[in-house]
Amino acid sequence: MIHKPGGGTRTEISLRARARSVPFVIGVVGASLFLAAEASLAGIVFSFETPNVGRWILPLGGNDPRFRHQLGQAYQNIDPTLSLSNLRRATELSPLSRLYWEDLESACESAADLRCAEQASERLVALCPMVPSYQWLAGQTCLQTNRLDAALVHIRRSLELDPTYAEETWYVLRKSLNDPEVVFDKVLAGNPDARIKVGYVDFLSDQGNDDAAYRIWRRVVTDPRPFPFASAEPYLDRLIDSGRFDEAVNVWQDLAHLGIIHCPEPIEKGNLVFNGDFEQTPLGAGFDWRTGQTRYLAVDFSAPGAYHGGHCLRVDFTVRRNEEYEPVYQIVPVLPRHTYALEAFVRSEGITSDSGPCLRVRDTQSAGFPEVTSETTVGTTPWHRVRLSFATGPQTRAVRVSFWRPRSDVFPPQISGTFWLDTVSIECLESGESGLRTKMEPARSER
Repeated sequence: MIHKPGGGTRTEISLRARARSVPFVIGVVGASLFLAAEASLAGIVFSFETPNVGRWILPLGGNDPRFRHQLGQAYQNIDPTLSLSNLRRATELSPLSRLYWEDLESACESAADLRCAEQASERLVALCPMVPSYQWLAGQTCLQTNRLDAALVHIRRSLELDPTYAEETWYVLRKSLNDPEVVFDKVLAGNPDARIKVGYVDFLSDQGNDDAAYRIWRRVVTDPRPFPFASAEPYLDRLIDSGRFDEAVNVWQDLAHLGIIHCPEPIEKGNLVFNGDFEQTPLGAGFDWRTGQTRYLAVDFSAPGAYHGGHCLRVDFTVRRNEEYEPVYQIVPVLPRHTYALEAFVRSEGITSDSGPCLRVRDTQSAGFPEVTSETTVGTTPWHRVRLSFATGPQTRAVRVSFWRPRSDVFPPQISGTFWLDTVSIECLESGESGLRTKMEPARSER
């Protein structure tokens, strides 16, 4: 600090202070030059693409893991052996860098050095045990080296950390270990996410292994942990579509037992129709009401003014057309060689066609019993009962009950108006039969 004449002051930097700042500046400049030189060394290798260049400049940065890593990347498509050597050296110089271990594992895979790849993947798991991709990678490399038990441990952990690996896991294990029971025991048992287990059941079913799928399902439902209906829906519908109705009914009952679906009180004891009063929103799958083609129609499953309860089905023919319609149907399990009665209450308003709505019952098998229909409803009518009976064939296991409107051949053929449906029931007219499958009782004694 220097005092100026007249009382002012001015500040000057002493030569000593300037001298002290010189080493710092030199250090910063030197570090910058070193980093620039290092980048240039790797750039040289990338530019010239010749192993000799790398060997010539290697002594200049041989103990720098970043340089070794860059050199290994540069040689990846030029000299795989030299690339692998430099990537391995990078991990030796910086053993805690997961980036270096990732690239080493990839290079080992490319070089078909499975032992090297396995060691690198295991190192990644040790560094970052909570990263699901590393667990998955380690599982794959262990499978390639025939270390099945270690592979299953890593795969199990990857699923626990990230369920999105599930579908790929099933395909991989199907090739390496085509034993669903072992997969369940080693990979899925104890997993708190029941959706993954149900997903495995669906995978087995989709692959045509229905017997194994059902065995695994029986093990899954012994765990009280719930899962959304959407998880089981594909498997359940596949059972129905393939005609495995005994298993489908058991699965439906299991879902009810777990509280995943709610079984409304039947209209009366012995009714085989599910949700026949339309008091809850249909699931659109399983043994509940489903929606078919609804073009030119408006379908409401919770319409007011019901015959019984608070809701009923309402269908509006919104456009005057002469079409065949089957907008609503339900699959109902039944017994072969039995006689049943279908009953419902309907009303209408302004149905213009002579070919009005009715109820139809068909066998789910093409070679089953002939379809049966109720009387049609036309014009405007109050609530009234419709009824029909049908006899199942020797191979019948389920029927399709539907709201149906056939095309008309009488002028004017177009239909418009509104139709209501409520209190739908199916009862067996025969007695003396025990253990009706359609009452949702267990088909076997597995439970």
